[in-house]
Amino acid sequence: MPCWAQTNADPLSKSFAAPVVLQSLKTAYPGVLTQVRLAGTEWSFQVRGEKFLWASGRLLPQPLSGRWISFAPQPFYQYTRKIPAVADWTSEQELAVEALLTDRKATNVARNGAFFDALWRIHNRGEADQRQRKLKLFGLQVTMHQDVVDSLRRVEKAVTTAAARDTEVAAFLAQLKRMEGFNWRDIAGTQSRSNHAYGTALDLIPKSYGGKAVYWLWAQTDTAHWYKWTWAHRWTPPPGVVEAFEAEGWVWGGKWLLFDTIHFEYRPEILVLNGLR
Repeated sequence: MPCWAQTNADPLSKSFAAPVVLQSLKTAYPGVLTQVRLAGTEWSFQVRGEKFLWASGRLLPQPLSGRWISFAPQPFYQYTRKIPAVADWTSEQELAVEALLTDRKATNVARNGAFFDALWRIHNRGEADQRQRKLKLFGLQVTMHQDVVDSLRRVEKAVTTAAARDTEVAAFLAQLKRMEGFNWRDIAGTQSRSNHAYGTALDLIPKSYGGKAVYWLWAQTDTAHWYKWTWAHRWTPPPGVVEAFEAEGWVWGGKWLLFDTIHFEYRPEILVLNGLR
């Protein structure tokens, strides 16, 4: 079962074929993903010298490729510049959402983490700790993977520049209370490792949400059709902030079906895959 907590907001979004996904990864992480080739009917590649196979949407070490059905597919999904128009969904899209949610509760299969372990050189908590760096971002301290620090510095510069001419961005920065980055844990409600465990996800937490929805798991307890709440009812960063992160390879969780509006994660391959980078 796909990790729907990391899927695009459109429940009918298409999937991507192996060569397209692998090319996006090769472009997003130069020199890290190499030797992409088709051998018979299987695509293989290496990540830092470790061999992987594309197995029905799973990126698995060669010894596990025959057991692909035991794992959830990796999250490679459609992502757009515009905020999805969830209020305009058709009845077909609503039924698709309900089917996905039902499947998620019934299946909840873990995603194999070997690919991202190799990508970020983190296979256990000890390696995770070694790869992290503390930094000040927007005046607040946070711990993140060393490989994403430079991109965050550029995000900070772009957002600070935008704040000088955009009162909405300036107000957003003034309301920031804290940030959460590295945290060795799984995605809530799943058996799959969170991007926070790699230090490649960042939550921007304000002093107040103003009574608006932030996270799908909290929202689903309030109404049966929480996924159709309009954006006026969801807490969101200003467009200038989202755009600054996207320009540096970060995706915003507010655009996911299972939305997380405080959440950004470094997934440049998603932007490449969708022609946005």
